Amino acid sequence: MAPTKEAILPILLTILFTVLILKIRAFSDKSPLAVSNNKYVNSQVNFQLALVVLSGFSLLATFLLSRSGFLHYFSFGQIAAPAQELNLFRIRQGDRWLETGLSLCVVISLTTGVFMYVQLKGTRNDWATVRNGIGWVLVFSLTNSFAEEMIFRIGLIAPLAKIVSPDTLFFVSALIFGLAHFWGMPNGIIGVLLAGVLGYVLAKSVYETNGFFWAWTIHFLQDILIIGSLYLMDNAKSLKLQSR
Repeated sequence: MAPTKEAILPILLTILFTVLILKIRAFSDKSPLAVSNNKYVNSQVNFQLALVVLSGFSLLATFLLSRSGFLHYFSFGQIAAPAQELNLFRIRQGDRWLETGLSLCVVISLTTGVFMYVQLKGTRNDWATVRNGIGWVLVFSLTNSFAEEMIFRIGLIAPLAKIVSPDTLFFVSALIFGLAHFWGMPNGIIGVLLAGVLGYVLAKSVYETNGFFWAWTIHFLQDILIIGSLYLMDNAKSLKLQSR
């Protein structure tokens, strides 16, 4: 099989899983499973359960496509491995991912935090209710970040690392991940660009450390901020309706 043909199937599968994620998100509110009086929590429980199952199918497909690639990348990897230069994030050639990963956690989280703060500004919230949702936010952030890393990073890098160049691999992961967030938070073109840049860096971390520790960690922190903000927004909307 020619390299170009070997590269097509993992990409098509990732696109398919992306479409399924969007479909699942659209129907998550309609699922009969309810574990809370909070509609947002119930919606997320339905969505996250389906997403985790979907990531399981993605991992199985990755294993079948490239057993060696799967076994190589499906681990935390070498968290202090040397990094390749990336000027956009001031990563210098030979920098260690231990320091680089920690720096990215701070820089990217600050960027996400500022953006979400702007979205939340002016909303009314009952903070006692918000405290009750922290546990859910952490669980949802953990499952969402893990599942998406398995689909958008491991699902592409494991079978394609020996077939295409690293830059092409990072770009493909960034492109699909970015487009998948057109309907996310942030959404639209801004969402695509921000998610695309994040996807590029996360793919780079997986490739260079031979594992998903930094990708999952950085992604997890962003999901705490985003899912937490969405919880706050939904809570504010409920309070507004109750006050009418």
